[in-house]
Amino acid sequence: VPRCILSGTFKATGRVMLLCLTNGNHQGLGEVRAEELKEGSKRLGITSSNLKIVDNDSLQDDPKQTWSTGEVAKEVAEFARLHKPDIIITFDSYGVSGHPNHIATGKGVVYAYTNRMICDHILLYQLESVNLIRKYSSFLDCFISSASTVYNIASLRDVVNIQSAMKCHASQLTWFRKLYVVFSRYMVVNTLRSVAV
Repeated sequence: VPRCILSGTFKATGRVMLLCLTNGNHQGLGEVRAEELKEGSKRLGITSSNLKIVDNDSLQDDPKQTWSTGEVAKEVAEFARLHKPDIIITFDSYGVSGHPNHIATGKGVVYAYTNRMICDHILLYQLESVNLIRKYSSFLDCFISSASTVYNIASLRDVVNIQSAMKCHASQLTWFRKLYVVFSRYMVVNTLRSVAV
């Protein structure tokens, strides 16, 4: 696989679509969190027509609930049929934070992909989870990440936009999430791993 550096140019040349598999109703704040996601997405240039927030009883936001791989795969396949993406990016087997819903998302997307529930032409990538030191090393992780096959290093302007979008999620901005927005390498650099059929 050739080295690939993703850049902000997709904003001018392509569409970004977002499928969120839950409205975030774990604490009864589903409507509030859905509106926060809509506003954050808008700040990143994702139009409302390219955003779907799923409200499915089987896919409720809950760190104690394990989502069905088949149910996740069904939602992803339906969204892919409707929007016909060229690339899908999902979580890896650790889900960045170890959250069971993130892990189940990654499993369900890979299941849909490997079982050909979505088109063959789609490229699938998983966002790589990193250890705690790298996770909170902000821009310093760029040096390590640039050795990856597929990576994206955000410009300063993009970092400001990303942080602005994250701040839209006011109902979730606890003290540790505020630290995450400031120090997380995921605000600055992301590495992806290709998934083969």
